[in-house]
Formats: sequence, C-alpha cells, structure tokens
Amino acid sequence: MDHATPDSTLSVIVTGGASGIGAAVCRRVIEAGGHAAILDLNQEAAHTLARELGPRAVAAPGDVLDEAGLRATQERLAALLPAVNGLVNCAGIAQVPTAIEDYPVEAWARVVDSHLKGTYIACRVFGSAMAERGRGAVVNVASVLSFRPGPVLAYGPAKAAVVNLTEALAVQWARRGLRVNAIAPGWTDTPFLKPKERQGERDMTPILNATPLGRLMQPSEIAEVVFFLLSPAASVITGATIPCDGGVIAGSGWAPYGGFPQAG
Repeated sequence: MDHATPDSTLSVIVTGGASGIGAAVCRRVIEAGGHAAILDLNQEAAHTLARELGPRAVAAPGDVLDEAGLRATQERLAALLPAVNGLVNCAGIAQVPTAIEDYPVEAWARVVDSHLKGTYIACRVFGSAMAERGRGAVVNVASVLSFRPGPVLAYGPAKAAVVNLTEALAVQWARRGLRVNAIAPGWTDTPFLKPKERQGERDMTPILNATPLGRLMQPSEIAEVVFFLLSPAASVITGATIPCDGGVIAGSGWAPYGGFPQAG
C-alpha cells in the first residue's frame, strides 16, 4: 500500500460495499488478487456479492453510524482478512431534490449523518487502526455536488464536508504512513440515481445535457480511480479530491456561451 512495500496484498474494507460504486470497488480489489470486506446494512446483498466474488471476499455488518458495531466488525475481520491496509467509504443514503421549506430537519440530519458522520466514524475506527500500524490508504466518496451545489440541501453540503474532512485527515495522518484522498463522481449508473422516494422512470436527459462526455459514468470506471488511489502508484497523492464526472465540474460555466461544443 505504501511506496516502501509495493508488493503488499490489498486488504480493503468497503462501506456501502454491496451495490453501486462500492460493489464495483470490491470486484476490482478481488480481480487484483486482494481481499475485500463488504460492509453494508443490506446483509443479504452483501453475502450474495461475497459468494459471487469468492473466498477472498467477506460480508460483514456495516452500520457506519454505530461505532461500537464497527469496532465489533473490526475484531471479527481481524480473524478473516490479512491486516487491513485500505478503507473506501461509499456508504450513504440518497436525497430527492426538496425545497428547504418542505424538508424537515430530521430528514436533513439523516442524510448528512449517513454521509458525513458515517465517513467520520469509519475513519475513526478503521483509519485510526491503519495509522497505528503505520501504513494504508483511505478513499472517501465525495461528489460533484461538493463543488457545484444543487437542490439537494443535505446531500450536497454533506459531500462538501467530506472533502474538508479528507484534507484534514490527510495532514493529520501523513507522517504516520496513511494517505487519505477522495473522489468526486458525477452522475453514475447506480441505484443511487433512482431513490425509492422518486416515482416512475427518471428522465436522464438533463443529466446527459450537463455532462460534457454526454453519458453516465459506469461504476467500474469509478472503481478504477479508487483502485489507483489505493495502490502504490498513488504513493505521493494525499489530501486530493479527484473528479471522475465526465467533465461536469469543468463544463459548468459553458451554458451562457451556448453549451458544449459538439462533434463534427
């Protein structure tokens, strides 16, 4: 995981690992010969994925808001995996666009806690253990909405705070051998795009029109960026947030000038 030991076997905990980007990260780690702990509230899905991925994948309870529960999971995983040297924080719940007047504080807090507090607790439990051992890498999942606000008044601020937390922990743990980075995915083809609260088929046209590449990102593409940040190839990168958004952030100022240039 660190530059001094480039042949280390990856042993990675993935919160929210049973679906979407988290599941794609688990697949990529297993494909590379590593070990993956799939932490998820949906234990049925976690165990199904673990069976699919084989003996180097383990399903475990994953309520990121339950610090005591995560510490119990940590003890269990110590007997099932090589020493953990990677943590990927994907867990969090979706939010549909809602005006502040219509969005209760309790609902706002649930979304913020799931992304920000959950990332903090997972870093506190698993990241601190890696820092104690003196090696490893953390990758937190932020969002394009960390940098370009939208009408999701809990999700966007929480993801912006994840960027700040990432930078703070990167400095705090830098001389203890632990790198901490984040990714900022754009619109990715996962169940997260269609939360249960949203009724019917979602029209993807506005999303595609806002993305210079003109398509959704695929979870496997995002997983490649995460894998790079976990790997020795990223040994000098810490405190960074890498957009993997198809150009959404870069293209956000083009609308007043007639939109994106077209092919041909």
